[in-house]
Amino acid sequence: MQDYLLVVAGPDEGRTFPLADGKTLLIGRSQKSDTELKDLQVSRLHCEVRCAEGKYTVVDNESASGTFVNNARIKEQVLKQGDTIRIGETLLKLHIVGIPDAQTIAAAQKAPRNLQAESAALTGQTISHYVIGNLIAKGKTGTIYKARDERDGKDVALKVLHPNFAEDEDDVQRFVRAMKTTVSLRHPNLVAILGAGKNGPVCWVAMEYVDGESLAKVIQRIGTANMLDWHYALTVAVHIARALQAAHEQHIIHRNVMPENILIPKGTPLTAKLGDLMLAKALDGIKSKPITRPGELVGDLVYMSPERTREDAAVDTRADIYGLGATLYVLLTGRPPFEGGTLIQTLAKIRQEDPVPPKKYQLSVPDGMQDIVLKMMAKRPELRYQTPADLLKDLERLAKFQGMTV
Repeated sequence: MQDYLLVVAGPDEGRTFPLADGKTLLIGRSQKSDTELKDLQVSRLHCEVRCAEGKYTVVDNESASGTFVNNARIKEQVLKQGDTIRIGETLLKLHIVGIPDAQTIAAAQKAPRNLQAESAALTGQTISHYVIGNLIAKGKTGTIYKARDERDGKDVALKVLHPNFAEDEDDVQRFVRAMKTTVSLRHPNLVAILGAGKNGPVCWVAMEYVDGESLAKVIQRIGTANMLDWHYALTVAVHIARALQAAHEQHIIHRNVMPENILIPKGTPLTAKLGDLMLAKALDGIKSKPITRPGELVGDLVYMSPERTREDAAVDTRADIYGLGATLYVLLTGRPPFEGGTLIQTLAKIRQEDPVPPKKYQLSVPDGMQDIVLKMMAKRPELRYQTPADLLKDLERLAKFQGMTV
């Protein structure tokens, strides 16, 4: 992610010019400039932006019509996030990636600490180069908005963490580690993280916008007694296994695989995407530090592997395999694999009991699929599939045997 100037008005509207530390961006109409603007009121070498040690300074090159920063004519001016440079009919805006505009921070700081006020404060505002639109959803950790990327006009899903999140430095560091881990991960079955930032009370994550609904909503909408046809479940299983394999290849585990975090885009053919990589962590080097607090259970309990319910147990990709297995179990049976009257009773069942075979609830489920799901949910990690690649091999083999294209 690189800082840049965005043309927000004039003949070249929409163009961006990257800024690099130690370099100078020469702005003008000439081929000798770095921009070659079409604006005839701009001088051939109108002005330049000098980049040094993270500071940006615009300098007028004795242009005929002058250089203006925030509508004030200047000879030389240090720029800050959101400042505008006007030359001729062209208006350029400085974007420092990861830092929201000042007015956005001010609005969030003044807003009362509740979701309704947060929504009112941020809708219509700009964070980095994202213009915030309508509210999409509210969750435990933040609020998700539909937003527009000013650079290319594309829609994104912008997750704004609750304001009190940034008050705890440990929370912020966990957020930073998670984003560094996941921002470069790309796969057709993963919801891409496009960028993230933090300033003042606002931490945010820009994600690929998926026009569709969560698997949890699909179950509620079209499930028969909240059960889905096993063909549907098998397709979802293959796609999410591919997503987990891509993450595993980068030494990343998801840690929160469940229906609410699986998105189904509109249209055909059926596609499943694994989202909410906020809880992901890497397994190697400095990135191996957990992003959850000791003793804290994260995610929906009924999808947690037994080892995830224990504070000191090692957790690896086999926990994600279990989470996908529990998700498939719910798809096939319309009920969680383990339920108790209390949290303690549910925990005890997760740790000690075996799930009822799915065919008891949906007789049409192939034996091979039932065997795969039960192996995914084995109590001991060493008895499960050891990698997503191992799981994917069996799932794709079953799909091929059933004559399915996934």
